[in-house]
Amino acid sequence: MKKILCIMAVMAAANSVSAQYCPNGDFENWNSKAYVSPDSGWYTSNPSSIVKSDSLTVWSVSGVSGLAVHVQTAIIGTDTNQAYVVNTPGDPASGVGGVPYSQQPTSITGYYRYDLPGNDSAMILLVFKKSGMVVSNQVIKFRGTGSLASFTPFSFPVSLSIVPDSVIIGIASSNVMGTGLQSGSWVEIDNLAFGGTGITQPIPGGTFDHYLAASYDELIGWKSSSFGNSGENVFRSTDHYSGVYSASLITQLGENSVAIAAITTGYFSQSNGPRGGLPYTLTSDTLTGYYKYSTSGTDTATVMVSLSAGGSMVGGAYTKLFPNSAWTYFAIPFSSFSTPDTIRIDAQSSSWYAGVVGSTLKLDYLQLLSQPLPPVGIAYLTTVEPMIAVYPNPVTDLLTIKNANAAGIFTARIYDFTGRTLGERTSVKDIVTFPVDRLGTGLYIYEVQFG
Repeated sequence: MKKILCIMAVMAAANSVSAQYCPNGDFENWNSKAYVSPDSGWYTSNPSSIVKSDSLTVWSVSGVSGLAVHVQTAIIGTDTNQAYVVNTPGDPASGVGGVPYSQQPTSITGYYRYDLPGNDSAMILLVFKKSGMVVSNQVIKFRGTGSLASFTPFSFPVSLSIVPDSVIIGIASSNVMGTGLQSGSWVEIDNLAFGGTGITQPIPGGTFDHYLAASYDELIGWKSSSFGNSGENVFRSTDHYSGVYSASLITQLGENSVAIAAITTGYFSQSNGPRGGLPYTLTSDTLTGYYKYSTSGTDTATVMVSLSAGGSMVGGAYTKLFPNSAWTYFAIPFSSFSTPDTIRIDAQSSSWYAGVVGSTLKLDYLQLLSQPLPPVGIAYLTTVEPMIAVYPNPVTDLLTIKNANAAGIFTARIYDFTGRTLGERTSVKDIVTFPVDRLGTGLYIYEVQFG
């Protein structure tokens, strides 16, 4: 039987409101989504598909010998998860990245099986480079009869006129360059290799026999984006100012040389950056927090507050964050020229004009002075056991305790500091709630018991 003890703070309604303007500002609450990636430097669409629709698009299966890689397109609602595995980060079609390869193959070989409904087709992308320049860019599309149930050998010709020094290899389960994408299209690849006279260099990880366990950490209360890499540049860090975790935003390779990591309390639109936000009506306030920032260039990070009314901007402010290796306090006073109805808080790891791969912003203890966090060292929420999420904190009316593990019966209780039980709830689902509006302002203990 396992118990978790933490401390919560209850604030008087006169000093706070029930909505969280800066939710999870201490960055203690995360959902961790597990997945696997082929070893030897392969990257997959799993982080992107997890962000979009909490689904996996790449996993391992039994192959011709050992294991093979399974790549499967998923269209869930309006979200199209283009499934792929590629041997370099960034956008392979634009020639970003690559791995060393110094022979001149005339074919690419391996084994495949697939199921490609409609007029969809799977693809292999080959981009050879020399001295940083693309010398061959080839897309191999295959479909056959639309379905191939058993692993079958293939050999496709490779068009390459000179000896390269690097190669980019991508595999997609759908024709991402066309209009035939079908939900459920899948392809499995095994024993991928280059062929030709005198070819001895293997494709690193081309057997797809070995996989690395990985996870995507979803920041509760915020949306993440990396403007090209769909959120996998935002991480849970144990380097913190308070509690146990902070949010780490890292600029990485992307479609336009760099992919800037960003978080918002609103949402990310397809092409116009963050939009939306949370209900808010104050005309002036201050956002404060702590940060660390590192970069190899002249890059800067940014934290911004936007106020809007009826969809139009009415105020806000921002600050640039410069390199600092120690946790450093910042404050952003902001105001509006008319009463807002929405607030949105954004942060990003790089400047749009001087973004540098590897620039890293760490944020912690982000709060609005109108709705302060409990004092440092008082409330940690999910630090002892990440399967539990407790929100909001501080709370004025209804406290929610969520069992993110969602497995089995659990019981939650609230005590005062004399040990007196003030409430108890048992759930066979994943959530219990406590009305706390009748409790006095102060600190209370909650206990969660499994089994």
